[in-house]
Amino acid sequence: MKANRQRNIQDLVVFFLFVGIGVAGRWGQPEWCFTPTAAVAIFAGWYFSRWQIVALVPLSTLAISDLLLPAYGSMPVMVATYFVMALPVALGRWQRQSPAPRRRAFRWALISLAPATMFFVISNFAVWAFENMYEKSFTGLMNCYWAAVPFYRWMLAGDVFYLGVLLSCFALAGMAQPARRLVTE
Repeated sequence: MKANRQRNIQDLVVFFLFVGIGVAGRWGQPEWCFTPTAAVAIFAGWYFSRWQIVALVPLSTLAISDLLLPAYGSMPVMVATYFVMALPVALGRWQRQSPAPRRRAFRWALISLAPATMFFVISNFAVWAFENMYEKSFTGLMNCYWAAVPFYRWMLAGDVFYLGVLLSCFALAGMAQPARRLVTE
C-alpha cells in the first residue's frame, strides 16, 4: 500500500514536470517549433505504465500552452494538431518493448525523427484542406508543404535535442531502469 502511494506521488510529480517542460518550451519558442512537446510525449509513453496518465501529458501541454499562444486558423487544424502531438506517446510505448541495447539505441534514434515528420505531413495537409491560405490543388498542397519546411527542420532539431536531454537527465538521475516501470495495470 505504501509503495503504491509513493509510486502515485512520484508519477504525479513526473507528470507535472513533463507538462511544465512542454509548456515552458512551447511558450519559449512557438514561432520556430523548437520545442520539447513531442519529446515529453514520447518520454511519457515510455515512462508511465498507465494510459490515463500518458494520454494526458501531450494534451495538457497543448491545452495549457495554447492559453497564451495565437489561436489555430480553424477547429480542424487544432484537432489535427492535438491528434498528431498525441501520436508520439505510441512511439514511447513501442520503445518499452525494445529488447537488446543496440536495438534500443536504434529505436530511440528512429523515434526522435518520427514526430516531426508526422506533424509536418498531417498538420500541413489540414492547413491546406481546411484553411484558405493555399489553392485547393496539388500545386497548392505542394506550396503549403514547401512553406512549412523551415518549421519542419526546427521541429526535427527540437525533437532530437529535447529527447536527448530528457534521456540524459533520466540516466543522470539514476532512474535508467525502465523495467521496474513496465508493469502494466
